[in-house]
Amino acid sequence: MATSKAVLILSVLVMALTGCKVTTSDDHHYPDSGGFVSGLFYDARDTGRHYPTNSWALASDAEACRNEPLYFETHSGRVRVYGSPAYSETSFRAAASELERRIDGVLSRFQLSWSDFVEDRSAAAPYPRQVVGCLSPNVSHREFVSASLAAVAFNPYYGQWPYETGQIMAHELAHFVQENLSRYDTSYSLLPYWFAEGQSVVVAGEPIAPVYQHYDYDPLWDVTPMDAANTPYRFGHYGLAYRYLEKANGALAMTVLLEMMQVLDWDGGFHGEVSTGESRAFVEAFNSAGLVDHRNNYLSFQRFRSDYHDLLNSSY
Repeated sequence: MATSKAVLILSVLVMALTGCKVTTSDDHHYPDSGGFVSGLFYDARDTGRHYPTNSWALASDAEACRNEPLYFETHSGRVRVYGSPAYSETSFRAAASELERRIDGVLSRFQLSWSDFVEDRSAAAPYPRQVVGCLSPNVSHREFVSASLAAVAFNPYYGQWPYETGQIMAHELAHFVQENLSRYDTSYSLLPYWFAEGQSVVVAGEPIAPVYQHYDYDPLWDVTPMDAANTPYRFGHYGLAYRYLEKANGALAMTVLLEMMQVLDWDGGFHGEVSTGESRAFVEAFNSAGLVDHRNNYLSFQRFRSDYHDLLNSSY
């Protein structure tokens, strides 16, 4: 059960967020003659803006830039990309352009503007007013990009990038937004694997399993990547499970759920996991968010997990 302090915080948070989020229409693009956004190169030894070193906020791919002082900053000031001077100027500019041009569209799917995101993301995040990128040799050309709370890591060789980057970038930026909204300073993700991937699938517009095929997979059992079956179609089922929640409650309610988790992480009284493996913060936030099913009846996480197939079966 939540402490009285946490309940009060959650109540205030829900009231404060309801009706105040809007999608953004601001244009932050500053294209130059080469097709990339404009900006300048800097040396962190001169500016003091060194790459984040917070291990709790960096995935292993993004740790490669810890000792790299060189960075490219876009004209808007929203994006910085760090990396070795051995990598081409084009790779720096391309990574910065992807972040600058894609972030607003992804945030709009969370019903957030850029200013909303800056205000609502974890106050413990390094450089809360910027999206930080890293040209990392630990990111393969197959992956192309990988996101963590503090930084988005890119394959450092622009020539190896896929021709079409849109869905991949949207998917990874969705993870970036999720982690910044749902965590305060805990060292691991508080989201179940199925939810994190399902929301990213929906945000990126990737294929979702047809509702009538819901019996083909049990997405809610995949609490961690280790729980997942080795079947590529599982991602479509993660998207199906998440879309059910969003369709019944709206995208804003899902964003509020993430932000409630951050408050619980900050509160410090909801560490650990429940018996089914999900973080206590996720389950508590889910049950406190007032979510409903497709018939507008209150939906607890326990009922969603146990009655998932019955709910999906009666929703079409």
